[in-house]
Amino acid sequence: LMIERMYKEFGDSCRYTGIEVSEAMIKKAKYRMLDEIVSGKVLIKKEDLRTWKSESYYDIVTSILTLQFTPIEYRQHILQTIYSSLSKCNGSLILVEKVLGNTDKLNNMMVDTYYKMKSDNGYTEEQIARKKLSLEGVLVPVTNDWNIDLLKQAGFRQVDVFWRWMNFVGYIAIK
Repeated sequence: LMIERMYKEFGDSCRYTGIEVSEAMIKKAKYRMLDEIVSGKVLIKKEDLRTWKSESYYDIVTSILTLQFTPIEYRQHILQTIYSSLSKCNGSLILVEKVLGNTDKLNNMMVDTYYKMKSDNGYTEEQIARKKLSLEGVLVPVTNDWNIDLLKQAGFRQVDVFWRWMNFVGYIAIK
């Protein structure tokens, strides 16, 4: 859980709000962070980002491997809602997404390398194939350039890549 990692890193110096649509993930978050939730340091909300309207302003929003599971037609709206929810002075979005390579050949090479890494880490061919099948039609990545364009169209004035490994990219976008 990203919120758990952030809390361990920054502790009581920040307020934390987790937004999640999956009941199973909410249950897991509440189990793992019960003390922090009870003490009011962490808030977990059941929300669908496609219809979410922020009632607060945030200094930093993180979205880790989330947009890729959202239908493409909602992504611009979600990013604009996040933009609107950020503090006016340097509010920032940290976004990590899986992306498509710029060409089919490059994309296939990166995907093959990713599957080899999974195999090298003990996953069986059957497990890799099952995971790939379970994500078909659910995980819909776009290109790196498309994500950058979406962020800029949402209003972010500074957008850059801070990390990349194969088909996974981390962005920082500042209001």
